[in-house]
Amino acid sequence: MQLNKFFIHFLPKITNVVHFSKISKRTFSRSIIHFNEFTSSSSTVIEEDSDEEYEKIVNETGVSLKLPQGSSFIGSSTATTTTSKTLRGQNIFVIHPKIRWGSKSAPANTTPELQLEEAVTLIRTLPGFNVVTSAIVGTDYNTKKKLIWGAGRIDALLEHKHRNSVTAVMVNVDMLTPIQQSELTSVFGVPVYDRYNIVLLIFKLYAKTKEAHLQISLAEIPYIRHRLKYMDVENTVSPDALHVNQAVNSLSHGKADKYEVLRLREHTLRKKLKAVIESKQTELENRIEKGPHATTVIAVIGYTNAGKTTLVKKLTGAKHIYGEDRLFATLDTTVHAALLPSGCHVVFADTIGFISNLPVQLFASFQATLKHVINADLLIHIQDLSHPNIATQRDNVFETLQGLGVQQNLINTMISVGNKIDKMENNPAEMKDSLGDESMRLISCETGNGIDKLINEIDLVKQLFLRRI
Repeated sequence: MQLNKFFIHFLPKITNVVHFSKISKRTFSRSIIHFNEFTSSSSTVIEEDSDEEYEKIVNETGVSLKLPQGSSFIGSSTATTTTSKTLRGQNIFVIHPKIRWGSKSAPANTTPELQLEEAVTLIRTLPGFNVVTSAIVGTDYNTKKKLIWGAGRIDALLEHKHRNSVTAVMVNVDMLTPIQQSELTSVFGVPVYDRYNIVLLIFKLYAKTKEAHLQISLAEIPYIRHRLKYMDVENTVSPDALHVNQAVNSLSHGKADKYEVLRLREHTLRKKLKAVIESKQTELENRIEKGPHATTVIAVIGYTNAGKTTLVKKLTGAKHIYGEDRLFATLDTTVHAALLPSGCHVVFADTIGFISNLPVQLFASFQATLKHVINADLLIHIQDLSHPNIATQRDNVFETLQGLGVQQNLINTMISVGNKIDKMENNPAEMKDSLGDESMRLISCETGNGIDKLINEIDLVKQLFLRRI
């Protein structure tokens, strides 16, 4: 059967985007799952007696939670890192399922091309992970089929994979089921990643503090629990079929025992995380004034890589803050004192960036860190005006704030900031109008344009509306 293909070069020198037309369906048998290059909690951070039991459960689900490390990369990456860790290189084939009809189809304010571009950017954040090709592949109402696509499209994807020396595949969905993982890994013959997995790898690689490591370990548990539930329902994937590194006696753990191990580990991690957060909160409280002249806490929020850290540096004049041009450069909330022109003392909180199409469980693991957002006196929402998907990013930030339980009055009084006007080809004012945000403040953290006006406005808001009784 002849395929109707065409290429879109919207990411020069990075990826070819292939659109595959509809082709017939065929059933593939279940096979192995070999899910390497995942992520795990650092043994230097979490050392519990239940670790061995947890590892057995992890192996039984067919997931290897070991961060692969090596010195030689395949291909190239634009990512930079200050850590000594390096990942074993992969040539990645990124596949975005385009749901054509129904409630699961792409939102009106984005496109499959933009969704794919973000997935490519996620991959490029990992050193040594090189996107060699990508594809947009149509499907009907959802991505729940075992192979997601029919036989004809799978064959076309396999042919494209063989032509591009692919060593791993990333399917741009939030979380694959264990059966999908098994089927796709068997068909492609290489490791298969999903969005949750890639983000956890990024978090693991760039985590620098005990707090971040604890939160990442906590974020792994919903992933393992998710896979256990599917295995219980399907009852089709056994340890022998998963090709794990060591034999697992599945009879040694009853179903209830497995969930209890996960529950106890989750409880232990939350307890440790609470202690770390309380210690940081005590440190913050020691730095700010109490009572009628309490110091105002201003949280800077936004989509990942919008410029939050750089803005905090501009607002505070702190020389020790370093922003990086990559996704999730900030994994911990950090606070920085500043003196406004009126003489008022404030504290700016730099927060983890948001991102779309991730299970709520992932950011729920970071909720303790995001308390600075929930309890802030004022929010500053910084947006990347130069990004083609800004409308979707903006909507995701509002959805995330509501999901975190941020009070509506705090959202209503939020200062909206449009960053990177120096990178815009079009008139920034026109972009502001198209977003329906007349009060958006236009700035460039790179050139400093608009920063002084923003500081004066923050000062005015502080004096007029944030006086405490």
